[in-house]
Amino acid sequence: MSSFNTAWIYRLMIWPAWVMLFVTWANADFLFYEEAPINYSDTKPKDPISKLVIPYEQGKLDLDKTSEKAFLRSLLEMLNVPLESQALVFSRTSAQNDRIRPQHPRAIYFSENFYVGWVRGGAIEIASMDPDLGPIFYRMETPFGRDSKPRIIRDNQCLNCHGSSRTDGYPGMVVRSVYPNSIGFPIFGAGTRRTDHSSPLNERWGGWFVTGESAGKRHQGNIYYQEGEPGEAIPVMDFGANLKTLDKAFDTSEYLSSKSDIVSLMVLEHQIMAHNAIIRAHLNTRRWLYIDHNVGKHIGRAEGEIGESTLKYIDRAANDLLRVFLLADEANLEIWGVEGGEAFQKSFAGKARRNAEGHSLRDLQLLSRLFKNRLSYMIYSSSFEHLHPVMKQVFYKKLWQSLHGKGEPKIIGHLGDKECSRILSILLATKKDLPAYWKG
Repeated sequence: MSSFNTAWIYRLMIWPAWVMLFVTWANADFLFYEEAPINYSDTKPKDPISKLVIPYEQGKLDLDKTSEKAFLRSLLEMLNVPLESQALVFSRTSAQNDRIRPQHPRAIYFSENFYVGWVRGGAIEIASMDPDLGPIFYRMETPFGRDSKPRIIRDNQCLNCHGSSRTDGYPGMVVRSVYPNSIGFPIFGAGTRRTDHSSPLNERWGGWFVTGESAGKRHQGNIYYQEGEPGEAIPVMDFGANLKTLDKAFDTSEYLSSKSDIVSLMVLEHQIMAHNAIIRAHLNTRRWLYIDHNVGKHIGRAEGEIGESTLKYIDRAANDLLRVFLLADEANLEIWGVEGGEAFQKSFAGKARRNAEGHSLRDLQLLSRLFKNRLSYMIYSSSFEHLHPVMKQVFYKKLWQSLHGKGEPKIIGHLGDKECSRILSILLATKKDLPAYWKG
């Protein structure tokens, strides 16, 4: 039998199994990330927190143990997570529900590489970015909790929410908007939403405290409800939409700030959306190429050659990533937009990488949109840096085309020529891994 005919027999034998494998992985109930080549739970992580476990448990980290508040502050400073990023959530929608309530909210702090959650008297929760696996979830026992023995535990129970249908079946983060009652429990019959930069402001922050001002329709923050008719939530306490501090809502003295800044919340939502998009693109590329490689061996394809179908999957995934990075679906801010406090904005801008004209991807606009230059600053993150090289190559090509007006209209239609020119100039001045053709 000729090699040509043998190859086609192999194709007929293997192709249905390949298709079925993709269909299986498309099922949200199937945790593809626990199978080869990802093996999420069975793989030793290489994220930054994994390197701190032993030093912390041996008491070798220089953390302030004089009080819970001091301990948290020193931990954030060690991780280079800005204190000003504080966002406060009082709905009972996380692991330490027994400690959370409107008078005792959970604090969230974030940077490009970490998400840190803290509630008084409890453990500190950390999501730390691994170059191959995405977010690794940890529970940090402190000297002030129920278990005072200093430990950092990889907590895969977090995947019940952070690796489920709530995150589209990938390890990831999520911001939810609910209708909380006076003790923080969501009234699920009234609905719940996952929010990101595409969500209108009037659908955001149910169950969160919000400081700062916004125009247009009122956001859902700072409100408690009671259950009415089926599917109905009736407001019973509204602290107001335009608060400067939260001192009248609860005792803020135990927290690092009396604010839960509206701009910080918007940046958090965008960053989580971008992080999740990077994770999806990276993990999908790994699994698609893994399948493609195994199929290629059976049909006699040349080593390193990628099948046409796999390239199409990667191309579509790169479009999805680009759409998020260019904020193509961002909700328009109404009237004059939003106004937050100076502390977060100063801290956020302090990490900007600027071109010769002083422009950066961290420049905030806050009138009709969040950013002045609509390409995500997450292009500088370690998660993007470790994006699979095949995916990154396709992404960079599409981004280059988009900034030169040659991309898909539905992805770049919201960008003007001047904005594209500014973004291109910023990247050429600040991004060191651009392909050579960018500089031609």
